[in-house]
Amino acid sequence: MTGQDVKSLVANEVAAEEKYRRSLADRHSHSEGQRRQNTRNTWTSNPPPDSAQDGILIGRVALTEGDEKFLGGHRDFYIGTTHYETDSYRVFSWAAPVACTYFRKSNDHHEWCDQVAAVRVLAHQFDKIVDLEDEIFVEEESTDLFPFLPLQVPKAPRFPSTSTNASPPAEAPPPRTFPAQAGPVTRSDADVTEARAVEKFEESSPTTDVRAPDLLRRQLAAPKGVSMSSVLATLQPDQYDAIVKPASWSQVLQGHPGTGKTVIGAHRAAYLLNSRAPKESRPRGHVLLLGPTAEYVKHVEGVLRDLVDDATRYSVRSVPSLLEELAGLPQSNIPTQSVSLQNVSEELARLIDKALANAKENSQGEAPREADVYAKLRGFVSQPPQEGLDGEWFQYLRALPETLGALRKKRISSHRSLLAYIGVRTNRTADPGHIIIDEAQDIHPIEWEILGRLGNRGGWTILGDLNQRRTDHTFSSWNNVAELLGIKDGSGEAPLSILENGYRSTAQIIKFANQLLPSRERKLTSFQQDGERPHVTKVPSKTGVYAASMEAASDLSDEVGSGSIAVITVSPGEFRKVLVKREWQNDPADQSFWTKGRQKLRLLPPDRARGLEFDAVVVIEPADFPENFGRQGTLYTALTRANRKLAVVHNRALPQGMRA
Repeated sequence: MTGQDVKSLVANEVAAEEKYRRSLADRHSHSEGQRRQNTRNTWTSNPPPDSAQDGILIGRVALTEGDEKFLGGHRDFYIGTTHYETDSYRVFSWAAPVACTYFRKSNDHHEWCDQVAAVRVLAHQFDKIVDLEDEIFVEEESTDLFPFLPLQVPKAPRFPSTSTNASPPAEAPPPRTFPAQAGPVTRSDADVTEARAVEKFEESSPTTDVRAPDLLRRQLAAPKGVSMSSVLATLQPDQYDAIVKPASWSQVLQGHPGTGKTVIGAHRAAYLLNSRAPKESRPRGHVLLLGPTAEYVKHVEGVLRDLVDDATRYSVRSVPSLLEELAGLPQSNIPTQSVSLQNVSEELARLIDKALANAKENSQGEAPREADVYAKLRGFVSQPPQEGLDGEWFQYLRALPETLGALRKKRISSHRSLLAYIGVRTNRTADPGHIIIDEAQDIHPIEWEILGRLGNRGGWTILGDLNQRRTDHTFSSWNNVAELLGIKDGSGEAPLSILENGYRSTAQIIKFANQLLPSRERKLTSFQQDGERPHVTKVPSKTGVYAASMEAASDLSDEVGSGSIAVITVSPGEFRKVLVKREWQNDPADQSFWTKGRQKLRLLPPDRARGLEFDAVVVIEPADFPENFGRQGTLYTALTRANRKLAVVHNRALPQGMRA
């Protein structure tokens, strides 16, 4: 198949999507007109319907036989964001059970799964189809499996570049086809050449089948925007399996950087709120999606805006923001600093429980107030609980201000969890129907206690990587989390699944970062094996580190073009001085953004980079990153934010075991 043939196929799919979108808009207008007609001369009216959702076709499925009842005799259908039917084509929602024919769900198949003859994956750029890949499992031509629809075909779009150059190629490579799943794969000369080129990274190959591998490579290599966008078209089977679990199920997903944890979290929230999902998959209340920072919230909100019509049915929050709300503190979004074990310990929660019990005894049937509970807690200094008070806890409680109001005025982030736990124990809170927590390895024990008190009526989706723990004051095993939340499986352990396939970062970046891990944890599973080795620059003087980092960022900007760049350092103020001196402009709405002409970058401390991804990253002075008993979780996280290119600039010696 030639590049021109591919352009023709893309143009036809673009026309189909445009018709789909017009049909959805017409349907919405008709519904709105009926609503107005029904309420024209009444004093009361029904609430307006949800706004019209943009229609996006994410793929197409061809069956071995036609279906008269559901497909009107056709054998092919689309998977899209919203359900729609006409005499000439059918679009099923990505959340409907039939979508497993497209995503290759590994179990609980739809009855059509055994009849799939081919799958067409459609890739978008700026909400328009620009690329596709066919996976064919029978001996039949693509044009027979996916016939052209009788549509007015617009001019074929130009394809996005598969490199970091600004200008796209004249023709896109043709989509790769695959034989029947049960038969052998015939390898071409090109396949053999590719295999030899990546032979030394053979251990990095994903352990399960990858959907639309060539298209996925092109998508991963394309420049990334500021925030995450929906990646429905190229969701992989292991990701889809985790997304479509019923709302009442709890699961813990452990995965190295780039295994798609954030993708799963955002799309799972959208799936649970989709009206086409099975009834048992929908929660009995709103969905709460939690991440580590305000930057994370901005990063994932776009996915839910794209896929969920009713914004009142979900909430995306940073953990610090939620804690501050429960604590009655102003919103600062400062990450928790666990300099004292007492501030984040489960034992603090148990002391507060005892103080609450004492306050109830004196409340004469009324619910105790927060101030009453705090007074009882502070009172343990003079009147310890019956079992006594450890010396360290005596010192901790004695150091607290005498009143709750005085503690709030201090606005110390280390006391935020204390106030939040008192708040959640004494005030009513909205009961969520499902809670999703990303970067969960950094949740402290008392914060888990707080989350467990939110009245969750559904299950938990917990995503994290214990190798990225920033402190030893968090749990070292998911079993501790499962026990606290009461979500153990039948064997008495956490309902744990391991995400083994890495998609975001290249094998070269993962291999470099994995030097920080124990040898038993250094498994390479990167899908992208065509990257460059990280560029490591040693600067002779400490004063020259930040100027050299600026040069590295400028070079990366030239290489990635419109892609995203981050500079991650534990001393952002020092790099900020260089930016100001070189007349870069700061965005007043978000001070992590800097621009100069067409160049742009984000300047972040490591805590603020968690959960984010960028085309290129500059990490400054790795030896300055905090270490926890020999573990370099903070540095490991920073290095693995890079998708395609990584630069490291240092003056001090690299951490032990790291080699350039």
